[in-house]
Amino acid sequence: MNSADEAGSSPDESAGESALLQRFPASNLQVLAHFYRGELSRANVWRQRMDATTHWAVLSTMAVVSLAYSSKDASILLMPFCCMLLYLLLHIEARRYRYFDVWRMRVRMLEVHLMVPALLQGEKLVEGNWREMLCNDLLAPNYKMSRMEALGRRLQRTYIWLFLIVLGTWLMLAWERAPSHGTFEEILKQAFEAGSIPPGYLLIAMSLFYLYLLVVLLATGPKRATEIRRKDPKLPNWPI
Repeated sequence: MNSADEAGSSPDESAGESALLQRFPASNLQVLAHFYRGELSRANVWRQRMDATTHWAVLSTMAVVSLAYSSKDASILLMPFCCMLLYLLLHIEARRYRYFDVWRMRVRMLEVHLMVPALLQGEKLVEGNWREMLCNDLLAPNYKMSRMEALGRRLQRTYIWLFLIVLGTWLMLAWERAPSHGTFEEILKQAFEAGSIPPGYLLIAMSLFYLYLLVVLLATGPKRATEIRRKDPKLPNWPI
């Protein structure tokens, strides 16, 4: 039995530990390990809160769509109401996403500067000023993305599909209610009849709203470099 087995660890593990000990004292490593677990737990909590908001958005959309098709007398205003509800939930989820991103960025920073040196077993790595950045963030926590960017991220991932379902349902309802004959004004009035609200105003309001969603999507286009990307075809398959 070799000395590494007697010590209860492999040579690779010993090399990884020595690489970390060159950067941090043993007592500091224990503190950082507890800190990593705490930040990971925070990120998971806020991720669950985001998922709850998404579930409410999906259920609300399905409920309104079902209600619109369950009765011929259902108001055409159900779909604009659903858009308002979804937009409110989008703002709530964007706020939660900004909090989640704070803890996620800390977790990623610890993974890069603690796990990677341990796995690479003492190879020289460029550290940068990550310690100072992390300390400043602990002293004065701040968001890592703007509200508009958070809105765009959640809109890209989930909410744009819900808004498109609402739009498609709204247009289908209008198509079913439109008369087969008549002038353009008569067809428009009957298809988008909403009580005392003129159909033209309703169309303009919905058009402006979806134009705003398009602007948000374009303004927050590509993903940030810190997020998971698609698999690079040049990379080998993940070893199991």
